[in-house]
This record gives sequence, C-alpha cells and structure tokens, in this order.
Amino acid sequence: MPAISERTTPVGEEAGTVGRCILCGGTNGRVVVAEDGFCGRACGCGVVYIDPLPRAGSVDLAADHHLETYYSLPASVRLDWIGKFKRSGRLLEIGCGDGHFLALAKARGYEIAAVEPNGRAAETAARTLGIAVEQALIEESAQPDHSFDVVFHVDLLSHFPDPVRALRRMAELVRPDGVVCFEVGVFGGLAPSWYPWVGKIGYPQHLWLYSEPAIEALLERAGLRIDTVQRFGLLPSTIISSIGNLALRPRIARPRGEAGRSARPTGFYRLYSWMQYIMRYRLGRLIPAVGPYAMLVTARPR
Repeated sequence: MPAISERTTPVGEEAGTVGRCILCGGTNGRVVVAEDGFCGRACGCGVVYIDPLPRAGSVDLAADHHLETYYSLPASVRLDWIGKFKRSGRLLEIGCGDGHFLALAKARGYEIAAVEPNGRAAETAARTLGIAVEQALIEESAQPDHSFDVVFHVDLLSHFPDPVRALRRMAELVRPDGVVCFEVGVFGGLAPSWYPWVGKIGYPQHLWLYSEPAIEALLERAGLRIDTVQRFGLLPSTIISSIGNLALRPRIARPRGEAGRSARPTGFYRLYSWMQYIMRYRLGRLIPAVGPYAMLVTARPR
C-alpha cells in the first residue's frame, strides 16, 4: 500500500513558482486574500488562484482537514439531491472518507463503490461498508469506464492540482445517461471586501476558488454540462465562522484527525458543527446567494 505521504500535488517544482489561473493562464490578478505565506489572486475569469504555487510534494492530497460532521450531518441532504435524478443504480463516491455518505446510500438501495486516497480511511470504509475501496486519486483510478449511474464528490474542485483532468476522468466513469453530482463552495468572483469575512481559505490545501461561471467553464472543458443546481447562501454561516475564528479558535483547540483522516468533534465543536449545518443547509437554502454561497450541482456528459 502506498504511503500517504506519497499522495502529493505535482504543482510548483520549486518554492516561489508563480501562481497561474487554471482557466485562462493569467498571472497578474489582484490580491484579495493572504494567508500562511500565500496569496489569492482574483482573475477576471472568476477564479481566485494561489500564488506562489506550493512546492512539489508539500501538500498531502490524501489528508482531510474537515471535521467528520462536515460529511455525516448533511449526508441526507446530498443524497436527497442525487435522488432527484437517480433514485437507484451504481453510485461511486470520490473521497469517501470513513464512509458516512455511502452507508446511507447503501441503506437506500444504491449499489455503492468508492475511491479514497487515504489508506486508513479506505480501510475503515471497506470494513464498515463491506465493499472493496480503491485506494487511489481519481486521476489514477482503475474503475471501469461508463460503469456508474452516479459519480459523486464533496469539496474537491479546489484541491485538484488539475481539476479539468479530474473531471474528465469522472465524465469517463459515468454511463451515457449518468450524472456527475458534487458540492462546491462559490468563493470566486466576489467583491474584494467580502474576503475578510470569508475567514481562513485553507492555503495551501486549496488551490483554486471559483465563481459560478468559472465552474461552468471548467465542466465544459471536461466534457460535462451543468444540468441543475441548488444554491445555499453562506452569509449566516460565514459570519459565525468569522466570529469563531477570531474569538474562539485561539482559546479552544480544534480537533485533529489521525493519519490525515477527518477529526471526530466533541463538546463545543460538536455543537458548532450542528450550528453550521443548520445555517448552511436549512437556513441557507432559504436566503439569497449574496456573497459566498455553496452549490449542489448535477452535470451530464456532453
């Protein structure tokens, strides 16, 4: 089994390699955010790209920096979305973690499969779900082409070193009448005054932030077209996050997962996770998408 540390990004051969927009190749975007020695430059095409690129081998693509509740609490919201388009069939999750979403999908009658680069998480998911979990990055996956009704992932478009390549692989995996479904935050194309409220971007793990038109252009290059979207306004949850980052995080240590896996929150962070879930998905679906927002997206092969 490959060591987790081998699953690293190939971008940035040397420290200081100039960042470049993933869509148009631009290098002179306005700096809208700075964090941990990196800055985010806003390109006119709607992408905020990292500058400089992280050194090759410095970012572990198998590490998950979310709390476990980021996947478990909204699992039913995400599966309900998929169910609007495919109520049954073969479902592949990319980056399944410990398997929370797939456990629910299995209970609802889907035939499930998984690709997960983190070895520890892949072992846990395989044991919990009773399936073989392929330990790989999606770009390297050996899953057979045109064999899935649904290919699903959460919050990965900002992490892929080459998102077009990753999306093309997903397009290859779905059947002609299949769907690629995913959740993505829309943090590109905002007025610069929004970024102080967004809080920590998560550099250098996040490489790209997108506007909605940029996501559409990315999918088009990968041979996919957007079919339907559902938007969730993030203004309430963004305000809560900003207050928490400034006032509480310095005093209350955030849980850390072992071996690059998502951390299981307890106490305050368990309550905080529930607050964010309600703000993001319950309240967020009712308010306008002003400023940053999240989308559930269904795309089909072109």
